[in-house]
Amino acid sequence: MITKTQIFRSFIALLGIIGVSIQIKQSGFGMLLYYTTLSNVLVFSFLIYLIYKEAKSGAIKTDPKLLRLKGGITMAIMITFLVYHFLLAPRVKAHDYYTLRNFLVHYIVPLSLMVDTLILDRQRIYRWFDPITWTSLPLIYFAFALFNGLVLKWTIPGSADNPFPYFFININKYGVGYVAVNTIGIAIAYLAVGYLFLFIKRYVGPHIK
Repeated sequence: MITKTQIFRSFIALLGIIGVSIQIKQSGFGMLLYYTTLSNVLVFSFLIYLIYKEAKSGAIKTDPKLLRLKGGITMAIMITFLVYHFLLAPRVKAHDYYTLRNFLVHYIVPLSLMVDTLILDRQRIYRWFDPITWTSLPLIYFAFALFNGLVLKWTIPGSADNPFPYFFININKYGVGYVAVNTIGIAIAYLAVGYLFLFIKRYVGPHIK
């Protein structure tokens, strides 16, 4: 029997697939070099696995390792929303901002997964060090993005800072100090949001012993 939770998660996964598919169809596979695209792929891939696992083995609400991993993936997609909305959106022209693909990958999928994790996942499941572990995902991406910009130089579709995906890590244009400050600032903000998320999840969500 298909549950409401599975239907909701299937819907989020479908929206993620649609958003990424539109990106790739319109701009090519180089879109996979963006953190936004990769985080959306991570979300819909994990949700598909989650739906399959629940259908095969039953509810996953009591699986702490899986839920903690889901918390990390939720934070990974939330930084997509936060960085885009506060750092990138002000630089985007109206005709690029008000598009289906933009709203799907930057707003709808991130916020939908956050609602899913907050409301449906059990409370008091995360460990105190989880936000530190979660921060490794964007830092690994930053390292890859810098490596691409400095060494590989793969083309980033639509990026004004090509071969860097985002202006705040364009080390050639702004220098090491600027990029270091941005990286540290985003990492600290990510940690802060992660611990806020951990605190909220102590009181929000099903209470399962």
